[in-house]
Amino acid sequence: ATRIYPDELLLKGVSTACEITRMPVERILFEFGRYFIINGLVEHLCGYLLSQAWSGYDLLLLMRDAHAQMRRTPDGITPPLFSYEVLSNEHNHMVLTYDSHRQLCTLLDGAIHGAAERFGERAHTRQLQCMKQGAPMCKFEIFFEGQSWAKNASAETLEREKQRLSKQGLANLVLQTLPFDATKAMTLADVQRVISMSNGGYHPDIYRKEHRNFPIHLSQIYSAITKLQQVGLVSSTANSERDTFNNRLYWRTPTIG
Repeated sequence: ATRIYPDELLLKGVSTACEITRMPVERILFEFGRYFIINGLVEHLCGYLLSQAWSGYDLLLLMRDAHAQMRRTPDGITPPLFSYEVLSNEHNHMVLTYDSHRQLCTLLDGAIHGAAERFGERAHTRQLQCMKQGAPMCKFEIFFEGQSWAKNASAETLEREKQRLSKQGLANLVLQTLPFDATKAMTLADVQRVISMSNGGYHPDIYRKEHRNFPIHLSQIYSAITKLQQVGLVSSTANSERDTFNNRLYWRTPTIG
């Protein structure tokens, strides 16, 4: 979330994986997409987003909003565009349209299955059209089978899971602290100082007790900002020529426009 890496690195990694496993490219991409959604690292990087979804269907809808938001950052990110056609009021059946110059629809297919697996569901996908076969965009019909574990979980369990995934109280606090105006952008130390000096009622309940007993550490702020960057809510100077970790500036990405 702090630096942009060229597509060539992904393609080189896929090529190397194919050589090692002797598996076809499409299979590697599918499994990568699936694993990306279910592995522990994505919980660390995208916990802010995951804490708002309680089913595979919900997660796909949030992916659309997150990718649209990431396009508003100044980092040169061009994530795919998604649109959806709802086919059932049961929130388990849709047609997803995918548009990206990278044409990584197989990776997306794996991610859809991973989204279902994450919540104890099963996804059935049928690709209706594909850019690699000349279509202007890719389309998938998706049906989610089974019930998410979250549907039967207690309110206490859901709240614990939400806190575990995102530490959302701190993420929200950091987001409130950062300015929208890039000319007033802040370093990590600036954010730490402002939060440490403030103890107002806007501090989230799940964070307030920790704030009283323990001073907030710079690493906690950095972790929260990283999560917010993953969903396009925070921009930074990470890709500027003279950037260093200590002088890196952060500000809120506009959510409209």
